[in-house]
Amino acid sequence: MRARRWLAIAAAALVGISTHALAQDGPQPGVVTVRYFECGLGDLGDAVRLVNGDWRPIAQELIDEGMLLDYGLLTHSWGDEWNLVDYYVTETSQAFQTAWAELVRRVQARDPDGNMFEEFAELCPRHKDNIYSVVPPAP
Repeated sequence: MRARRWLAIAAAALVGISTHALAQDGPQPGVVTVRYFECGLGDLGDAVRLVNGDWRPIAQELIDEGMLLDYGLLTHSWGDEWNLVDYYVTETSQAFQTAWAELVRRVQARDPDGNMFEEFAELCPRHKDNIYSVVPPAP
């Protein structure tokens, strides 16, 4: 068990996941969903402010309610073109799909005209998604 927890923490660190969720007793993440965005270099700060103002508080609500184990936002100033990344940690793929649907529903309820989505798409016009399974060590 100790080796499994250490490996999960090490794997999480490699993809930038907060170890806060991993350090807790209880469910361990099995799925990390990552969304990569390509934002204009001059637009990155505005994109982060937009996410922190509208998106992140709702993700935090879902963490507080137990629908997500963790959420985070990453940026970089050099590397590849994907300079803004957010991630979602859940126990299962189905748990992510449920949390995602609820997150989008809440964002749309608070922003019925879709201004946040539209503004973000202008700042960060390209994106890709990946869903990773956390691989436990062999017994």
